[in-house]
Amino acid sequence: MLDSKGFRSVVHDLENNTEEFITALDRIIRHGVSIIKNTGELREEIIDYDDIYQILITDINFNFWFKVSNGTIMYKKGINRGASFRVRYRKDIFIKILKREIYGTDAYMKGKIKVDGDLTQGLRFIKLFRMFIKYINNGIKKL
Repeated sequence: MLDSKGFRSVVHDLENNTEEFITALDRIIRHGVSIIKNTGELREEIIDYDDIYQILITDINFNFWFKVSNGTIMYKKGINRGASFRVRYRKDIFIKILKREIYGTDAYMKGKIKVDGDLTQGLRFIKLFRMFIKYINNGIKKL
């Protein structure tokens, strides 16, 4: 089916179609959450987390959030007003991060990403996001 090269190719193909991009991204996120929920070593990685992370892709109005608590993760579309950490992306920057053309920390340092939250939450978000991307790519290879 899809390998990690295929994942990047799919993301690349969807860059110009916002509706298909949102649908595909939603499926990819659900798949990644499922991988984390079903992998003991990944649940252990997030055992100390107790945060809600809001992601806003501002130019396409696609918003979603993760609640990570005691080794569990939940994903929902929309806005969570109780989120303790928020990240704002534009679609093009989010795609570059997914395709590994730029790191989120570099984009943040260049002012391309806006965040609300403290440093500890930011570091946890970075770890969670990197783990998520790594295991999505690995999981897609196994599909």
